[in-house]
Amino acid sequence: MRSTIAFLLALSLTLVPAFAAQDPFALPVGTVVIDAGHGGHDPGASYSWPFAGGMVYERDLTLDIAKRLEVLLTLSHPEIEVVMTRSSDVYLSLAERSAIASALHWGGKGALFVSIHINSALATSASGFEVLTKKQEKQVVFLDEATPAANIPLFASHSQIQLNRLLNHRNLVVASIFEETLDSQLVTARSRGVKEQDLWVLNQCRMPAVMVELGFLSNEGDAKNLTSSQYRQRLAQVLANAIERCL
Repeated sequence: MRSTIAFLLALSLTLVPAFAAQDPFALPVGTVVIDAGHGGHDPGASYSWPFAGGMVYERDLTLDIAKRLEVLLTLSHPEIEVVMTRSSDVYLSLAERSAIASALHWGGKGALFVSIHINSALATSASGFEVLTKKQEKQVVFLDEATPAANIPLFASHSQIQLNRLLNHRNLVVASIFEETLDSQLVTARSRGVKEQDLWVLNQCRMPAVMVELGFLSNEGDAKNLTSSQYRQRLAQVLANAIERCL
């Protein structure tokens, strides 16, 4: 998998314009968006385990991990603006999540979007984490009536094609950092690698973005970990470490 990532990074570099030093997606990160998947009437993945006292819902686990991550980042990097798409058990559409991120003023710095999810599968043997990025062929629109005025200078000197090439390259860099960090620091978890997927919230994101699937509720071993508050704190810390490497 890492050889595939290296190939994609090398390929994307051949498509990056010569003025990549002005790349708005490689600026020092000043804003981090934490997106807790699902919520409210959308429970996400669910599974019933006796050791957990019954049904476990993805929406609860993602929110818990997201809130722990928010605290860690706020304490370790008070200079960074940390934005939660949701801080309680409420439903947000994919469009609303994307709109929250798109409306943010970057303040001349870079930004990062991290969406937290938990997996599930019909095969209970499926386990481990994976890092997802948007499909490279999906084109993001950066300049429209919703673009904050403060962000226009970041994008105005590039064409849409150039911006999408730069974003695709940075997405691969960020995804690789997350996969390597999780793989090295979650020593008992299996890495399922970095994958491109056709996911609306990633396809519409105007900043570097990854979705992390942190385990399978349908797998007993993963579920025992995920329902442990100590393990969720560990996940939050490892995610904070990955984000720190992207700053």
